[in-house]
Amino acid sequence: MKQGLTVEILKKSYGSCDGKANFSKRVDKVVLLPSPDFPDVPEIFPVTDDAPAVVIVKRQVFGREYLTAYPADKDGKPDTDGRSMGGCFIHACDSRFPAEYPVPLHDRLE
Repeated sequence: MKQGLTVEILKKSYGSCDGKANFSKRVDKVVLLPSPDFPDVPEIFPVTDDAPAVVIVKRQVFGREYLTAYPADKDGKPDTDGRSMGGCFIHACDSRFPAEYPVPLHDRLE
């Protein structure tokens, strides 16, 4: 069973994140798994139905580095196929969270 760091999903105060297939509509937290870009994420909490797995990926956009969170498949790899920003972010007050700012969650499927 995959394990990682539990983090909160930051949602709009006036409703859930948009999109028909986003898991962020039904859950309030996720488990951040270690990834090639962030191998030091601690493996503490198990992935559950109420806390699905995500990974953070570093991307280069116009020469600048951006962090993006994607749902993870059963092997812990990012599921980037057709995913876009649904309006939610992930973040944790835990100092082991690998970013200093909330990271966009790309869990929306059209």
